[in-house]
Parts: sequence; C-alpha cells; structure tokens
Amino acid sequence: MKTIEELGAMFLGTRLKRLSDTLYDEIDNIYSTLNINLKSRWTAVLFLLHENGDSGVTQIAEHMGLTHPAISQMSRKLLDAGYIESKADDQDERRRLLGLTDAGKQLTQQLTPIWEHMRVCLNDRIAACQDDLLNAISNLEQQQIKLPLSEQILQLTQLQDASQVEIIPYSKEYAKDFKRLNIEWLEKYFYVEEIDDLVLSKPKKYILNKDGQIFFARYNDEIVGTCALLKSDYTGLSQDASKKNCFELTKMAVTEKYQGLKIGRKLMEAVIDAFHKSGGDLLFLESNSRLKPALHLYESMGFVHKPKLDNSHYQRADVYMEYVGK
Repeated sequence: MKTIEELGAMFLGTRLKRLSDTLYDEIDNIYSTLNINLKSRWTAVLFLLHENGDSGVTQIAEHMGLTHPAISQMSRKLLDAGYIESKADDQDERRRLLGLTDAGKQLTQQLTPIWEHMRVCLNDRIAACQDDLLNAISNLEQQQIKLPLSEQILQLTQLQDASQVEIIPYSKEYAKDFKRLNIEWLEKYFYVEEIDDLVLSKPKKYILNKDGQIFFARYNDEIVGTCALLKSDYTGLSQDASKKNCFELTKMAVTEKYQGLKIGRKLMEAVIDAFHKSGGDLLFLESNSRLKPALHLYESMGFVHKPKLDNSHYQRADVYMEYVGK
C-alpha cells in the first residue's frame, strides 16, 4: 500500500494538516512544560492584541485570514482564561473591542522571548528547505522527527533562563529554604533520616560553625536550589594517609520544575571552588545508585567511584565518590 508521501500532491492538504497539527502540539508541549495555561490555537489572537493593541473581532479575523466565528471562539477561550477583556470602543460605543487584561499583559511579557525562539527555530527550518514545496514539506517533517520543535525551542529558552540563575552564599533568611528544599527532595526519593533532620534544622551548628559553607540558587527572586560543603569528621576515608582535611559535598537539592536550568551543576561548581579555596585534601560525596542523572552529573564534574564507606551516616547511601578534578 502506498503512503501519502508517495502519492505526492494529491494529499498535500492532508500533509499540511498533519504538519500543522504537529506544530500546534509542539507549542502546546512548550506551554505545558513551562506551566503556561494557554493553547497554541489561541496564541495568534493574543499575539495580535499584544502587537496592535485593542482590536475588533472583524479586524482580527481579517488579519488572520480566518472567519469571524473562528475568532469569536478563540476569543471566548481567552476571555474565560482572564487574558483578554471586551470593552466599548471610545470612538464608537456600538462597537466592541478586545484588549489584554493585566494578566494577559503579564503573560505576553513571559511569552515574548519564547515567541522569538519559535521565530528563530522555524526560520532556520524553512531556510534549510532549498527545494520545491513537496520536498520542503518532507524536509520539515524529517526535521521534526529528528528534533521535535518543542525540544529545540525549550533548549533555547532554558539556556536563556539558566543565565539568570544566581548562586549566592548562606544567609539566615534562607535557613528555612535550606530545610524545605532538602525535605522536598528526600521525601520524593527516600525518607528523612535522623541525621538529615538534625543537620537541616541547625545548619549553623553542624555546617557553618565547622568551617563548612552553604550555597543557594536564586532565580526570579525565588530560592530554587541549595548545596553544602561540610567539614567531615569521618576517619579513614582515603587510602592516602596525608589526606586528613576532608570535606563532603552534601545536601544538594533543586526544585523539580527548575531542573532543566543546570542549577545542580552551578551549585556544584560553587562548592568545588569553595573546597579548593579551603585548602582541603579530599572532597567526597555519598549517593544512591537509583539516582542515575545525579550520578552522571557527579561524574561529569570530576568525581570517580570508590568502594562504599563502611561507616556511612546515611542508610540510603550505597555509592561513594571522590573528587579528582576534570
């Protein structure tokens, strides 16, 4: 049986509809991933109001080349979501205009860099299609299979967002965040052990007053991650007897919804830098073999696997690693 690709122009409309639906789904995926309450099929109305200001339904329909009922249906969705409002035209009270609400203006401000990333990615794909329309569509379809558009746009968005993450030192006002982030992480993957509760409840006593340090990741004025450098009282950690000044990289936790911003890597870089400045002999960490992404991160940062400690403080720990540098 022949595929619609093999049948050529006869099913051009089907292929364009399929590609259109795929692109809409990709944008919906982006909005869902970024926790944005918006459907891609409503975006054009929102975008035109953002670009042109208050407009009538007929005017929007003409701009988009769609019917008045189609625009009315999209507008009702945006009205229900609270992003737009209907109001009288100052020049003609018989005429109704659509305009952005404060929530809509805030949303479009959030969407503006994402829209720019969409434009860049789609222009790149169109530029790569240097042949006739059918081949161009096939090219676009293959590009979509190879790298979904949502992934490409999210990569750009996350790279931009990652540059806005700040790593800051401990401050008393963030003590609750230190405990909150770690409890959140522990309860998701394991459970809170007695040693965890002790250290998290009194970080100054058990970390800071013992030559340790605590770092936080701040993003959009929110504390979204933390990690600590803890002076260790373990003995016999290394076969090298000269390594007596030991530190542990510990208590790293990142809020789940921000885990695509490379926050863990930035926190580890801060802790490793602090370790070097401390003049320490050995930096180690303990983890669990279930945490594959975390172990890959540790390995990429210069940690190597060593035999498990016999005197670990943590019941959950079945992995022991030492820092050797990149």
